[in-house]
Amino acid sequence: MTLGCGGSGEERWALAGPEWFDDLRRYWDDQRAGADLPDADELFLADLCEIMPSLLLAYLDPLRGSYRIEYAGAITRALLGGDLLGLYPEWAEPGTTLSWIGAGYAGSGRLIPPGIVQIRHQDLMATHLPYRNATGKVGLILTALAKRPAPLADGRGATVLPFPGNRGSDKKG
Repeated sequence: MTLGCGGSGEERWALAGPEWFDDLRRYWDDQRAGADLPDADELFLADLCEIMPSLLLAYLDPLRGSYRIEYAGAITRALLGGDLLGLYPEWAEPGTTLSWIGAGYAGSGRLIPPGIVQIRHQDLMATHLPYRNATGKVGLILTALAKRPAPLADGRGATVLPFPGNRGSDKKG
């Protein structure tokens, strides 16, 4: 599945709202090709060019055991407040928006089995998509960040995000 950046007949990201998060999750799932995680070598940023301003890329620093931001799009910089390159969100001051991103990294990089982590904080929402490195561990996390949609006046503004797969057993009584 290639999601192009213009031209006639190409599939486009639906950037009007958080619906593009669903497109990104489908893209990630297609890259998995049945494996637990997609391979980081299979992530082609050209496929994501329309949404790059809303993305963060963080790579595992093996010496520190945490994720370092190596790319921050313009929208993510605006939403998170400044230059993020080289920062380790997992080490950020507790209670900050950056520490919220770090909590997502910690969860996404350590789930058994590994998988997507979707979180919300104040008026923001994020989806963390893990990719495996050459050693088979989560070595890269692609994060999509957006403002949460405003609730409707009648209270029907909540968005339910699906979590595919069964992470626990159903107890039958």
